[in-house]
Amino acid sequence: MSDDNDTLRLSGDDGSLAGDALLHAVRQDMQGLFGLVKGLDQKVEAVDAKVEALDAKVEARLRDTTPMWEVVVSRLDTIVAEQGSHGRRLDAIEGRLEAIEGRLEAIEVKLERLDPIEGEIRQLGRRIERMIGELSHDVVALRAAQHDIEDRIEKLEKTPA
Repeated sequence: MSDDNDTLRLSGDDGSLAGDALLHAVRQDMQGLFGLVKGLDQKVEAVDAKVEALDAKVEARLRDTTPMWEVVVSRLDTIVAEQGSHGRRLDAIEGRLEAIEGRLEAIEVKLERLDPIEGEIRQLGRRIERMIGELSHDVVALRAAQHDIEDRIEKLEKTPA
């Protein structure tokens, strides 16, 4: 806008503008406005240029990251598939473990039944050892008796009758 002093200098006694002075003041105000609009227009163009540059950068970055994301998604799909495979394997292993647990329980039941039998076997083993000891003693005694008899038979055979 024009300077207030210029406007007052061109005005009449009551401070109002008339004729050429009014036209001149309006022209100066318009030129000031055009200057402001031109400055604003340049600033808008600069902002537009910056926005376009940013858009270009964003587009370039999107193009740069798109293959990366495709690879990431592909790898995630592979991982999910592998997890499914591992889950099925774990289910199979779990089934086998349950079967093994059942077999172990059956073995434990049989072992519990064998505990009293084990005691009886020990007792029988001791009895057999005693019997073998007695039998050995009897065999030794019998051999001694047999030797005595053989010795007596030999004496009898040697003596003339």
